[in-house]
Amino acid sequence: MLFGFGVSFILTQAQDRGTLKGTVIDDVTEETLIGANVVMLEDKTVGASTDIEGNFSFTLPAGKHKVICSFTGMKADTFDVSIASGQTTTQEIRMGMTAEQLSTVVVSAGKFEQKLEELTVSMDVIKPELIENRNSTNITSALEQTPGLTIMDEEPQIRSGSGYSFGVGSRVAILVDDLPILNGDIGKAEWSFIPTENVEQIEVIKGASSVLYGSSALSGAINVRTAYPKDKPLTKVNIFTGFRSAILEDDASVGKRIANFFGMDASAANGKKWWDGVANFSGMNFLHSRKIKQWDVVIGGNFLYDHGYIGPQRPIAEIPDADLVNRGYVNISDYTDTVADIDNKDVREIRGRFNFNLRRRSKKSSGLNYGLNGNFMRSSKNFSLVWQNTEFDHTGLYRSYPGTMTLTEITTFYLDPFVNYVTPRGVQHAFRSRILFNNSDNSNNQSVNSTVFFGEYQIQRMFEKMGALNLIAGASGSYTSSKSQVFVGGDSSGVNNAKNFSLYMQLDKKFFKSVNVSLGVRGEYFQINDTEFVVRPVFRSGISWRAGRESYLRFSYGQGYRFPTIAEKYILTTSGGLGVFPNPDLKPETSWNMELGFKQGFKIGKFFGYFDLVGFWQEYNNSIEFVMGRYSNELILPGFKFLNTGKNRVRGIETSVMGGGQFTKSFGMSVIVGYTYTIPESIEPDKIFYEDSIGGSTVRQSHYGTSIDTTKILKYRFQHLANLDIEFSYRKWSLGYTFRYYSYMKNIDRILYTMDSSVKGDVGHDQFDSGIIEYRGDTEIQDWESGTPPPHYVINDKHFGNYVMDARISYQVTGWLKAAFIVNNLLNREYSLRPLKMEQPRTASIQFTLKV
Repeated sequence: MLFGFGVSFILTQAQDRGTLKGTVIDDVTEETLIGANVVMLEDKTVGASTDIEGNFSFTLPAGKHKVICSFTGMKADTFDVSIASGQTTTQEIRMGMTAEQLSTVVVSAGKFEQKLEELTVSMDVIKPELIENRNSTNITSALEQTPGLTIMDEEPQIRSGSGYSFGVGSRVAILVDDLPILNGDIGKAEWSFIPTENVEQIEVIKGASSVLYGSSALSGAINVRTAYPKDKPLTKVNIFTGFRSAILEDDASVGKRIANFFGMDASAANGKKWWDGVANFSGMNFLHSRKIKQWDVVIGGNFLYDHGYIGPQRPIAEIPDADLVNRGYVNISDYTDTVADIDNKDVREIRGRFNFNLRRRSKKSSGLNYGLNGNFMRSSKNFSLVWQNTEFDHTGLYRSYPGTMTLTEITTFYLDPFVNYVTPRGVQHAFRSRILFNNSDNSNNQSVNSTVFFGEYQIQRMFEKMGALNLIAGASGSYTSSKSQVFVGGDSSGVNNAKNFSLYMQLDKKFFKSVNVSLGVRGEYFQINDTEFVVRPVFRSGISWRAGRESYLRFSYGQGYRFPTIAEKYILTTSGGLGVFPNPDLKPETSWNMELGFKQGFKIGKFFGYFDLVGFWQEYNNSIEFVMGRYSNELILPGFKFLNTGKNRVRGIETSVMGGGQFTKSFGMSVIVGYTYTIPESIEPDKIFYEDSIGGSTVRQSHYGTSIDTTKILKYRFQHLANLDIEFSYRKWSLGYTFRYYSYMKNIDRILYTMDSSVKGDVGHDQFDSGIIEYRGDTEIQDWESGTPPPHYVINDKHFGNYVMDARISYQVTGWLKAAFIVNNLLNREYSLRPLKMEQPRTASIQFTLKV
């Protein structure tokens, strides 16, 4: 018996093996193809990729098999082969050019393999080449090239589905190999923990995905699929080093600008630079992948040192103008606070990570494989909540406000035991599990320790007699235990726990060879601290229609839900005079999502691509927002609290083009371009979602009352997003360019402006001179005739927003060595995505990649 489901093992004798080898050729140009994939159709773990000469070779069991060959931009070729024991069979494969094979095979949308263009939902796929070419030290820089996806202060936003939330309670499910990697108590992913050196592809689903991925997938899901070895062993080492420029004054000399570009401006006397010398970073990634008899073995790792670009608070001895203190712009006590006694050297990031994938393919039981994957990381880094200010010198934008920088030592790992079995009749059984441990030791006595136990059983069957009806069904469960100094509630020892159990099912069927229909349902049980629990069913449906040769229409409807995390309900902490307060009464948020999309394949000469256009509509009920305001508390501080703010709505359109072509044997190109427009708005802007008595007066909070913008636009959202990544290759050279645009963030918390009031002393202990009003280009108006100074604000509607450009160039020195020079934030623009925190200035790096 296997899994207790009555599945019998069919034991077979070990099979003899033979060899299949050959060459893959372009049927038009007669040129050999490098990197084509040749695999067994019934077991895609058996196969090989063509080498620099277009040749392939791998062993497979003796007998008759179907083999498929695929190559980007070409039509896949499926053929039959007969393999004799101990013999070599030679096959020449000729591939024709067609837009069809841009249809990448994906798994995440339905938990089984499907062609990208036939999906009923919106999905984008990121290939590992983009991660490597951009020298991504974590996965986020590659994800930013996905249309409609923003990473704001390490928080993923898909189509304005969420705002800023202190890194807590992600509305996007983050997975590695279909298993969640979000911390169980906080609901946040540690991006640097994801093994970038061993990525098969990244699949980004947009829209409510709770039916297949559970509570956190309210706005979508990001699934990182790691790779297993082919027949030919692979060893890859990536070494890089670089430096960070400073933001200079507008009148800086040419010589200073040149020195700054190369990170050689040693002085911190001028410009927005808090460090002396060079702000350098360096690191390496490594990967080794091979088959050893019945074992698939992958090991990899990453090491990083990064000087950092956000510095600690400015020491009191360096404040240049005592008059700033007299006028109330600087509070001396802030600069003598021992809690925030952090040196320049303390803010650097140091990281080491090691991961492995082990899988054994059984010889005695055909269709059985099992193994263990693991990942371990130790890192030191900092988190800065608020910049220092813009008043007394320009370096304040790149320093943290007193008391708001946290130094963190992170120890984290996961272990993933798994078993997969395919019966002789093709029924697939899979059991996956994960133990995820995280310990964050913070400098301000705010440490968090959590462990998540997750398990899932899944069955998949194709009913051929019912017209190829595909069934996916499964059950999953998780248990989280968390102990932290910042969480109230829990048991007598300060431990909070959360339990989650679910059942799900999805049916997919193709009608008339051109219509795909999908239906799914999930039931979920959630409980925190053995007291409060919720049971929630959700549904999804979708349809896609191949209207023409390469024309596809799709429509989908899906429900989503998200249970509050332990942190959202029970966090109580302070940071630099700001509080974060608990809300034990916080309720789950729900949503529904609807979209209509059109995908069109096209061919222009030898360029093949897909154009995609989609309109979407998503509504949220009991929306959870991280609202800054004044709350009654013993600390007598302004701060943040997670609140149910009522009903919200996000509507919009998104369009993208992806494609590529090999125009000659020497010259090729690839491109991804996208644009997203959203209207994120409150449906109930006048609704009072919080009421409290503070200092004898009643405080009532609504969307209008907590916003600087007087429209319904939700806070911390970008309404316009645009992205472009294009790469040209010629012989051994490659040249790439990236462009990203973020529109002006129209709405943020009103109290940030109130605390930055130009009338010093009017807000007492709430004074918080960040300079944010001036930095954002808005205008403050004081109504003196009323006898009170609550300010009003004129929003700068002409603000253009922010754009960033990156560039890269590489050269294939030999067949095994590639050198690259990469510049991010090419124009060294000063910009901020999340208010009160600056983004990185220009970085330049040299990268060497060895691959054998």
